[in-house]
Amino acid sequence: MSLAGEISGKLDIGRVIQELFQVLSRHFVTFLILAVILVGVPSAVLNLFIGNTVGGFGAGFWAAYSRTLGASFIVGLLTLILQATIIHATASDLNGRPVSVADSLRTGLYAFIPLLGIGILMGLAVGLGFLLLIVPGVMLALAWCVAVPTYVVERPNLMDVFGRSAELTRGNRWRILGLFCIYVVAFIIVEVVFGIIGGVTNIISFGGFPVLTRLIVLPAMQVASALLGATGGTVLYMELRRVREGVGPEGLAALFD
Repeated sequence: MSLAGEISGKLDIGRVIQELFQVLSRHFVTFLILAVILVGVPSAVLNLFIGNTVGGFGAGFWAAYSRTLGASFIVGLLTLILQATIIHATASDLNGRPVSVADSLRTGLYAFIPLLGIGILMGLAVGLGFLLLIVPGVMLALAWCVAVPTYVVERPNLMDVFGRSAELTRGNRWRILGLFCIYVVAFIIVEVVFGIIGGVTNIISFGGFPVLTRLIVLPAMQVASALLGATGGTVLYMELRRVREGVGPEGLAALFD
């Protein structure tokens, strides 16, 4: 296909979803290992320290609730690192190199500090936007949704990441919102399935602690969510580069050489 044909400027939602499942099918085992290492195991460990939030709004409730928020923040940061590792793994495959778990992890961990800064700045800005009648938060989330892959692939100045992401998403944010809605529906389905499993496994407890639910079921749900989100963000970035700039996957992969 010619370069002019590639630069249509419009995102194809169906193509993004198709590419997502193709990438997952090619690298499912590798991506799953990365997701378990970066999200699943830390989630299981964090669940050991989160108290039960049921039982009223006393001091114990708020202490447990604050720990839950802290754990969610940590898992969110680890998901950013997961996305960096998935970007590297995908680029390795496109370059004809073996997809290495160790090399992909090294790339994700190397980018940890910048990704931490991106995650904090994005969280604060989007959170403030949601407080301002929700709409500004949604607009910022859509504009900056490919900030992480933008940094990992292009390595711009940290403060330029957000402008670059906004540039790539411009003209396609309604389509991206549609993709987000599909992701939310998929996430709800995942939560329902794991919720049913969790309800069954709750009967197995040790000293009142639901072992299987906290250490296996909930981490597995977070792994599934993180895997879809990280891979989806990577595919979305690549598709935006293709339709807006005519840069195919091989061109992106060459940046890692």
